[in-house]
Amino acid sequence: MKQSWLFLALLVVLTRSFVVDNASDSCSEEEEEETDNTKVKCPKHYIGFYRTPNDANNQTKLWCLRAVMSNEPVSQARAQEACEAEGSVLSTFANFDEQKYIVKRATKHFNHRNITNGSLWLDGARIDECQTFDITKQTSAPCNDKKQVFRLIDPRTDPKYVWTQWYRTSPTWAYYPFRTEDYVTYPTADSVIADCIQMWISPRNSDRNGQLHSLNCDMAVAPAKINEPLYTNYGFVCGRPPVLSFY
Repeated sequence: MKQSWLFLALLVVLTRSFVVDNASDSCSEEEEEETDNTKVKCPKHYIGFYRTPNDANNQTKLWCLRAVMSNEPVSQARAQEACEAEGSVLSTFANFDEQKYIVKRATKHFNHRNITNGSLWLDGARIDECQTFDITKQTSAPCNDKKQVFRLIDPRTDPKYVWTQWYRTSPTWAYYPFRTEDYVTYPTADSVIADCIQMWISPRNSDRNGQLHSLNCDMAVAPAKINEPLYTNYGFVCGRPPVLSFY
Protein backbone atom coordinates (compact mmCIF):
# COMPACT_ATOMS: atom_id res chain seq x y z
CA MET A 1 0.00 0.00 0.00
CA LYS A 2 2.84 2.36 0.90
CA GLN A 3 4.46 1.73 -2.51
CA SER A 4 1.17 2.50 -4.27
CA TRP A 5 0.90 5.88 -2.55
CA LEU A 6 4.49 6.69 -3.45
CA PHE A 7 3.80 5.85 -7.09
CA LEU A 8 0.71 8.09 -7.18
CA ALA A 9 2.62 10.97 -5.60
CA LEU A 10 5.41 10.62 -8.15
CA LEU A 11 2.87 10.53 -10.98
CA VAL A 12 1.31 13.81 -9.82
CA VAL A 13 4.70 15.50 -9.67
CA LEU A 14 5.64 14.36 -13.16
CA THR A 15 2.40 15.53 -14.73
CA ARG A 16 2.82 19.03 -13.29
CA SER A 17 6.38 19.66 -14.44
CA PHE A 18 8.05 20.21 -17.78
CA VAL A 19 11.00 17.87 -17.56
CA VAL A 20 11.85 17.10 -21.19
CA ASP A 21 12.53 13.43 -21.70
CA ASN A 22 12.82 11.05 -24.61
CA ALA A 23 9.32 9.66 -24.31
CA SER A 24 7.25 9.65 -27.49
CA ASP A 25 4.51 12.24 -28.01
CA SER A 26 1.03 11.24 -26.94
CA CYS A 27 -0.17 11.38 -30.53
CA SER A 28 1.57 11.19 -33.86
CA GLU A 29 1.10 12.80 -37.24
CA GLU A 30 -0.43 9.51 -38.36
CA GLU A 31 -3.26 9.79 -35.82
CA GLU A 32 -6.46 9.24 -37.75
CA GLU A 33 -10.15 8.70 -37.34
CA GLU A 34 -12.15 6.54 -39.72
CA THR A 35 -15.77 7.03 -40.76
CA ASP A 36 -17.22 4.71 -43.40
CA ASN A 37 -14.87 4.99 -46.40
CA THR A 38 -13.15 8.18 -45.33
CA LYS A 39 -10.54 9.02 -42.77
CA VAL A 40 -9.09 12.20 -41.31
CA LYS A 41 -5.52 12.64 -40.18
CA CYS A 42 -3.01 15.39 -39.54
CA PRO A 43 -0.78 16.46 -42.43
CA LYS A 44 2.98 15.97 -42.42
CA HIS A 45 4.86 17.76 -39.62
CA TYR A 46 1.69 18.13 -37.53
CA ILE A 47 0.83 16.24 -34.37
CA GLY A 48 -2.79 15.27 -33.71
CA PHE A 49 -4.42 15.76 -30.33
CA TYR A 50 -7.91 14.70 -29.34
CA ARG A 51 -9.98 17.33 -27.60
CA THR A 52 -13.31 17.02 -25.83
CA PRO A 53 -15.85 18.72 -28.13
CA ASN A 54 -17.77 21.53 -26.46
CA ASP A 55 -19.20 24.95 -27.20
CA ALA A 56 -16.02 26.65 -25.99
CA ASN A 57 -13.88 24.96 -28.69
CA ASN A 58 -16.47 25.01 -31.46
CA GLN A 59 -17.03 21.24 -31.05
CA THR A 60 -13.46 20.45 -32.06
CA LYS A 61 -12.52 16.78 -31.65
CA LEU A 62 -9.16 16.37 -33.38
CA TRP A 63 -6.77 19.31 -33.65
CA CYS A 64 -3.40 19.29 -35.39
CA LEU A 65 -0.51 21.30 -33.94
CA ARG A 66 2.93 22.17 -35.22
CA ALA A 67 5.63 24.00 -33.26
CA VAL A 68 7.59 25.85 -35.95
CA MET A 69 11.10 26.92 -35.03
CA SER A 70 13.17 29.70 -36.58
CA ASN A 71 16.87 30.46 -36.49
CA GLU A 72 16.06 34.19 -36.49
CA PRO A 73 13.62 36.13 -34.25
CA VAL A 74 10.16 36.59 -35.76
CA SER A 75 7.28 39.02 -35.17
CA GLN A 76 3.75 37.85 -34.48
CA ALA A 77 2.59 39.08 -37.90
CA ARG A 78 5.31 37.01 -39.58
CA ALA A 79 4.24 34.00 -37.54
CA GLN A 80 0.64 34.42 -38.67
CA GLU A 81 1.69 34.69 -42.31
CA ALA A 82 3.78 31.53 -42.07
CA CYS A 83 0.90 29.55 -40.56
CA GLU A 84 -1.58 30.83 -43.14
CA ALA A 85 0.81 29.92 -45.96
CA GLU A 86 0.34 26.25 -45.11
CA GLY A 87 -3.39 26.43 -44.50
CA SER A 88 -3.20 26.85 -40.74
CA VAL A 89 -3.75 29.53 -38.10
CA LEU A 90 -1.63 30.79 -35.25
CA SER A 91 -2.75 28.48 -32.46
CA THR A 92 -2.24 27.53 -28.82
CA PHE A 93 -2.60 24.55 -26.48
CA ALA A 94 -5.79 23.33 -24.83
CA ASN A 95 -4.34 21.00 -22.19
CA PHE A 96 -1.16 19.76 -20.52
CA ASP A 97 -0.32 17.20 -23.25
CA GLU A 98 -0.42 19.83 -25.99
CA GLN A 99 1.59 22.25 -23.86
CA LYS A 100 4.18 19.55 -23.15
CA TYR A 101 4.55 18.78 -26.87
CA ILE A 102 5.25 22.44 -27.68
CA VAL A 103 7.81 22.75 -24.87
CA LYS A 104 9.51 19.52 -25.88
CA ARG A 105 9.73 20.48 -29.55
CA ALA A 106 11.10 23.94 -28.75
CA THR A 107 13.59 22.60 -26.22
CA LYS A 108 14.99 20.18 -28.78
CA HIS A 109 15.57 23.05 -31.21
CA PHE A 110 17.07 25.28 -28.53
CA ASN A 111 19.49 22.58 -27.44
CA HIS A 112 20.55 22.01 -31.04
CA ARG A 113 21.17 25.74 -31.53
CA ASN A 114 22.72 26.27 -28.09
CA ILE A 115 19.92 28.68 -27.13
CA THR A 116 19.47 28.82 -23.37
CA ASN A 117 16.13 30.67 -23.24
CA GLY A 118 13.59 32.01 -25.71
CA SER A 119 9.92 32.26 -26.61
CA LEU A 120 7.28 31.16 -29.10
CA TRP A 121 4.29 33.15 -30.36
CA LEU A 122 0.88 31.72 -29.54
CA ASP A 123 -2.66 32.68 -30.50
CA GLY A 124 -4.20 35.41 -28.36
CA ALA A 125 -4.78 39.16 -28.21
CA ARG A 126 -5.46 41.63 -25.40
CA ILE A 127 -9.13 42.66 -25.58
CA ASP A 128 -9.78 46.08 -27.09
CA GLU A 129 -10.95 47.83 -23.92
CA CYS A 130 -7.73 46.81 -22.16
CA GLN A 131 -5.40 48.13 -24.86
CA THR A 132 -5.07 51.39 -23.00
CA PHE A 133 -2.58 53.48 -21.02
CA ASP A 134 -5.29 54.41 -18.53
CA ILE A 135 -4.08 53.07 -15.18
CA THR A 136 -7.59 53.14 -13.71
CA LYS A 137 -8.85 50.81 -16.42
CA GLN A 138 -5.76 48.62 -16.15
CA THR A 139 -6.41 47.98 -12.47
CA SER A 140 -10.12 47.28 -12.91
CA ALA A 141 -12.07 44.35 -14.30
CA PRO A 142 -11.80 42.87 -16.84
CA CYS A 143 -8.27 44.22 -17.45
CA ASN A 144 -6.91 42.96 -14.13
CA ASP A 145 -8.35 39.47 -14.60
CA LYS A 146 -5.99 36.86 -16.07
CA LYS A 147 -8.95 34.92 -17.45
CA GLN A 148 -10.57 37.86 -19.23
CA VAL A 149 -7.91 40.36 -20.29
CA PHE A 150 -6.92 38.29 -23.36
CA ARG A 151 -9.00 36.38 -25.89
CA LEU A 152 -8.17 33.69 -28.42
CA ILE A 153 -8.60 34.66 -32.07
CA ASP A 154 -9.22 31.14 -33.36
CA PRO A 155 -12.40 29.66 -31.82
CA ARG A 156 -11.32 26.01 -31.85
CA THR A 157 -9.37 26.03 -28.57
CA ASP A 158 -11.11 26.14 -25.19
CA PRO A 159 -9.03 28.73 -23.26
CA LYS A 160 -9.95 27.43 -19.81
CA TYR A 161 -6.58 25.69 -19.32
CA VAL A 162 -4.56 28.28 -21.24
CA TRP A 163 -5.46 31.09 -18.85
CA THR A 164 -4.11 29.10 -15.89
CA GLN A 165 -0.65 29.05 -17.45
CA TRP A 166 0.34 32.71 -17.19
CA TYR A 167 3.65 33.35 -15.48
CA ARG A 168 2.86 34.38 -11.91
CA THR A 169 3.33 38.14 -12.59
CA SER A 170 1.75 38.06 -16.07
CA PRO A 171 -0.07 39.54 -17.78
CA THR A 172 0.69 42.78 -15.98
CA TRP A 173 0.35 46.29 -17.43
CA ALA A 174 -0.67 46.63 -21.05
CA TYR A 175 2.10 49.03 -21.95
CA TYR A 176 5.67 48.13 -22.72
CA PRO A 177 8.59 50.60 -22.39
CA PHE A 178 11.49 50.69 -24.84
CA ARG A 179 14.12 51.32 -22.17
CA THR A 180 14.66 49.50 -18.91
CA GLU A 181 14.83 52.76 -16.94
CA ASP A 182 11.33 53.65 -18.16
CA TYR A 183 9.84 51.01 -15.88
CA VAL A 184 10.04 53.59 -13.08
CA THR A 185 7.84 56.17 -14.80
CA TYR A 186 5.95 54.31 -17.53
CA PRO A 187 3.84 54.65 -19.51
CA THR A 188 6.06 56.99 -21.47
CA ALA A 189 5.34 58.73 -24.77
CA ASP A 190 6.93 55.92 -26.75
CA SER A 191 5.49 52.98 -24.79
CA VAL A 192 3.54 50.37 -26.74
CA ILE A 193 0.79 47.92 -25.88
CA ALA A 194 1.77 44.39 -24.88
CA ASP A 195 -1.06 42.97 -26.94
CA CYS A 196 0.04 39.44 -27.92
CA ILE A 197 1.07 36.22 -26.16
CA GLN A 198 4.40 34.44 -26.09
CA MET A 199 5.30 31.17 -24.38
CA TRP A 200 8.57 31.16 -22.49
CA ILE A 201 10.92 28.25 -23.13
CA SER A 202 13.43 28.00 -20.29
CA PRO A 203 14.47 24.35 -19.78
CA ARG A 204 16.71 25.16 -16.81
CA ASN A 205 14.04 27.18 -15.01
CA SER A 206 10.93 25.14 -14.23
CA ASP A 207 9.24 28.23 -12.79
CA ARG A 208 9.17 29.87 -16.23
CA ASN A 209 9.31 26.95 -18.65
CA GLY A 210 6.10 26.70 -20.67
CA GLN A 211 4.53 29.75 -19.02
CA LEU A 212 2.79 32.61 -20.82
CA HIS A 213 3.86 36.25 -21.00
CA SER A 214 2.55 39.27 -22.93
CA LEU A 215 4.58 41.28 -25.45
CA ASN A 216 3.91 43.76 -28.23
CA CYS A 217 2.91 41.92 -31.43
CA ASP A 218 5.49 43.70 -33.59
CA MET A 219 8.45 42.81 -31.40
CA ALA A 220 10.55 39.85 -32.45
CA VAL A 221 12.92 40.89 -29.65
CA ALA A 222 12.00 42.93 -26.56
CA PRO A 223 14.06 46.17 -26.88
CA ALA A 224 14.18 46.96 -23.17
CA LYS A 225 15.53 43.47 -22.54
CA ILE A 226 17.67 43.06 -25.65
CA ASN A 227 20.23 40.99 -23.75
CA GLU A 228 17.66 38.65 -22.24
CA PRO A 229 16.93 35.92 -24.82
CA LEU A 230 13.92 34.72 -22.82
CA TYR A 231 11.87 37.49 -24.51
CA THR A 232 13.14 36.70 -28.02
CA ASN A 233 10.64 34.87 -30.23
CA TYR A 234 12.37 32.02 -32.02
CA GLY A 235 9.23 30.34 -33.27
CA PHE A 236 5.47 29.98 -33.16
CA VAL A 237 2.68 27.40 -33.03
CA CYS A 238 0.41 26.64 -35.98
CA GLY A 239 -2.84 24.73 -35.72
CA ARG A 240 -5.35 23.33 -38.18
CA PRO A 241 -8.12 20.74 -38.57
CA PRO A 242 -7.14 17.30 -39.90
CA VAL A 243 -7.26 16.60 -43.62
CA LEU A 244 -9.87 14.36 -45.22
CA SER A 245 -8.81 11.45 -47.39
CA PHE A 246 -10.63 8.60 -49.11
CA TYR A 247 -9.67 4.95 -49.42
